[in-house]
Amino acid sequence: MNKIMNVVYHSSDLFSPVLGVSLASVFENNTSMEEINVYIFDTAISDINKNKLYELAAKYSRSLHFIQMPDINKTQRLGLKDVGKAGWFFNSYMKLFLDELLPENVERVLYLDSDVLVTSDLTELWNMDMNGGCAAGVIDCLGEAYYKVLGLNDGAMYCNSGIILVDLINWKKQRIGQRVREYCAENGGYVFFMEQTAFNAALQEEIIILHPKYNVYSMMQILSYDELVKLRKLERYYTKEDIQEAVKKPVMIHLTNSFLLTNRAWHENSNHPEKELYEKYKEKTPWKEEPGFKDTRNVKDKIIQVIVDVLPRPIVLSVASVLYNYIRVRKIEKLIKEAKKSAN
Repeated sequence: MNKIMNVVYHSSDLFSPVLGVSLASVFENNTSMEEINVYIFDTAISDINKNKLYELAAKYSRSLHFIQMPDINKTQRLGLKDVGKAGWFFNSYMKLFLDELLPENVERVLYLDSDVLVTSDLTELWNMDMNGGCAAGVIDCLGEAYYKVLGLNDGAMYCNSGIILVDLINWKKQRIGQRVREYCAENGGYVFFMEQTAFNAALQEEIIILHPKYNVYSMMQILSYDELVKLRKLERYYTKEDIQEAVKKPVMIHLTNSFLLTNRAWHENSNHPEKELYEKYKEKTPWKEEPGFKDTRNVKDKIIQVIVDVLPRPIVLSVASVLYNYIRVRKIEKLIKEAKKSAN
């Protein structure tokens, strides 16, 4: 049994406190590991926050390695375009090129987004037999209409890319990076849901599907199973029993956003169901005395939140379902067509 675990994150300076909380949860719940090597792809993290992260790792006798974030769009020739004019950075694509970016002796990694809390020992997951596969993840709650517009096969399961177990040897052998480049080029550089869609499109049905307890995202917690299936018009998903088991006994909790939530767990005025758990692990970090993030929502977002809170839940979910499954899909189709046209 392998007792040396490699964990990968990427973070900016702003999100360093959130990353620190995630790290504390990893370290607290994995004392059985002889070694935990953490690789952090660094986007201008200040020396002050780096030193705090080093302090946290030293507290648990764990290793921390910072790697400067490359201009992944340029170095991997992805040709990505910010079609929505939102000023997106494409740093998250780094997780699709770890076979090139990490030291050669690193053969298996657990990639985690900074907003993931680990609540149990990861030994079973870390040592799972991947049977020649190169990546394992948890199915995301994606409506059927999206599978077609994003170019996914009939047998594919769209997985959340915030938590991925990766066999870097097989990833390299199967040339997944090249598949990602080809998918980006085929879509004119416009990829909705960014690297998550590129990840799914490159691997299609080759992704090993994990139990949802390994990535309990917020929608699982704040909606009943029936509400979630109806809202997202889910066909390729877990059973009700699987989701209920995951929510009851999660191994990893992904603090994702939702229109039904007022800010995320690290904000002062958050109503996230795992706010208390987040604060518990924050107390174990060098940021424990610092206040939570301020509410930066604009007036429009605050008004929408008030409407969502006031209207009956069935009405809110019905309206959201139409916006998500029809209007948004049509918008994506239009943007992809425009991107392909401009690329030719």
